[in-house]
Amino acid sequence: MATIFANGAGTANRGFFEPLQYRRCVDHYEFGHDLLEELSSMLEERSAIENSYVSALRSWSRKWHAELTKVSEYPSNKKVWDQVVSTGEQMADVHQSIASTLRDNIQPKLKQWKKDNYEKSIINYKKSIEFEKEFEQVQKPWMKLLESIQESKKAYHKTTKLLKQAEQKKETMPFETPPEMQKQVVDNYIQIKLSVEAARLKYQYLLRDVASSAEPRQRYEANMIEIFQHTQAFEKKRLDFFKEIFAEYTKTLQQQPVFSKILDDYVKVLQTHNTTADLDTWYKTDGPGSHSNYPAFEESQDAIP
Repeated sequence: MATIFANGAGTANRGFFEPLQYRRCVDHYEFGHDLLEELSSMLEERSAIENSYVSALRSWSRKWHAELTKVSEYPSNKKVWDQVVSTGEQMADVHQSIASTLRDNIQPKLKQWKKDNYEKSIINYKKSIEFEKEFEQVQKPWMKLLESIQESKKAYHKTTKLLKQAEQKKETMPFETPPEMQKQVVDNYIQIKLSVEAARLKYQYLLRDVASSAEPRQRYEANMIEIFQHTQAFEKKRLDFFKEIFAEYTKTLQQQPVFSKILDDYVKVLQTHNTTADLDTWYKTDGPGSHSNYPAFEESQDAIP
């Protein structure tokens, strides 16, 4: 079984609010379908194993009932011996009940839930498309802002590099350089210096909108969290359904006293099931609680002190 909850390639240390990281939540919804398939396959295998065991027990019982009719033995001893064989039939009934419950009660529920909650469009699940569109609508203006910041950073760093070159040219200008040429070099240096300051101010101005207290960032994060909660609501629904299936499996075993020890151990594990804790963990590792990186002012290596 594949590890399906690991972060996608290149997403390590990237927080929920960063560009396109919401895809993990959409993928999480889609992976739920795979998990339903896995659970269904697992229980189908278990049902097949139970049926095989039932068949073997009944075959064993028939054989030894027939053999004991040929045995000459004291009546009471033979009666007990035959009762040993009868326990095979009784156990076969027990395991047949388990197989039938898995096949006739649990599997149809899994199939119906999957059908109801993973309706497909032409290329994808309809709910995946809905989640994707909601996240995209919120991120579109935010991505535009981040692109503007990136462009302004490049412009600032480029002008500081040009300024450094202009300064070197001004400082290393030969003494015999004609006055007009000297004036051109100095004027160019001054003009680039003004451009550096303008580029710096624009870069710093745009960064104001991604500061933690800035209204655009707070609005963006609030909208992203709202959509995240939509995906969390579905995850809660899915986890609660899984718990319902697990509980029904428990009831299947509870009907069989011979499984009391297995049942006790299983119930102890089932009691640790905690939908809220699971959702909180996802919130902290891949949702709004994860650490997100925001642009910060980066001084150019070529900037003049």
